Amino acid sequence: MESLALLASLILLAVYGSGLIAFICSWFRNRVSEIITYIFSGISVVSGVLVGFSLREGNGFVIALIPTSLGIISVWNLRRRKRDAAITS
Repeated sequence: MESLALLASLILLAVYGSGLIAFICSWFRNRVSEIITYIFSGISVVSGVLVGFSLREGNGFVIALIPTSLGIISVWNLRRRKRDAAITS
């Protein structure tokens, strides 16, 4: 049973980590971090929705809300920063 709990913890760590990586990379201004932001935010949103769907009987909505919102906010932040940079230059 301990190995099953460890596996579940590692899966949730990967889901939350992808959202966190996307959010951190959305603050940098180079092309590589932009690509990383899009990739990890997509992973974060999709995996957050899947986790929320699979845990819908319990507290799946709350667990899925964090990585899904981090992915969406990362893309929003990246586009906002690109728009502001285009306006000022």
